[in-house]
Amino acid sequence: MTLRLALPDDALREPALELLATAGVAIDVAPVTGGATGAGGAAADEPAAVRLVVVAPADVPAYLACGAAELGVMAKTALLEGGVGLCELLDLHFGASLLVYAAAPAAAARGERLGQLRIATRHPGLARSYFASRGVQVAVVEVAGELERAVRDGLADGLVTLAEASPGAGPPAQVAGLEVAGVVAEGGARLVAGRGGRVLHAAAIGALVARLRGALAERMPA
Repeated sequence: MTLRLALPDDALREPALELLATAGVAIDVAPVTGGATGAGGAAADEPAAVRLVVVAPADVPAYLACGAAELGVMAKTALLEGGVGLCELLDLHFGASLLVYAAAPAAAARGERLGQLRIATRHPGLARSYFASRGVQVAVVEVAGELERAVRDGLADGLVTLAEASPGAGPPAQVAGLEVAGVVAEGGARLVAGRGGRVLHAAAIGALVARLRGALAERMPA
């Protein structure tokens, strides 16, 4: 059986392809229409291949929600931010990152004191939850361009942004010249599924997850 996999066209793409190869999952190049299809007579619970649907990272949830793909790869932070209705199936153990809060200490202190702390980010939901849990009122400024420029130009007092991290490592001391003051969420690649696809293709998805889990276990140090 062939399952369609929505693969983001970003830094997660190549590690995902390497993991599929390690797990012995072939990439099916034949067109797939009308949902997941059989592949070479394989049993329903033994997927012989996946059909890649390479999309922009932000489009992965939409492909899963509307049934244009059964599975997807996305960052954990993106899943937390906008993955309503998606099921996390597996930590893929690559693409480790941290979503951090960083600010110039003086500006942050002044903003908190005045109750006007302004935060530039592309993760508004996670940013609001982080500060709400600490009892800090913030004005979240959603920025499509450079977050650090928003701070330099006075649009914001600080930012919530992604920072690269090694698995298990703490946050960096600085991001974009600003002092890191807290970790908002941990990132890393996840295999996800839409709820409908997970029900309709439970056996095939379960078999594929088992293969990937086995490949990951072989990579782990003894």
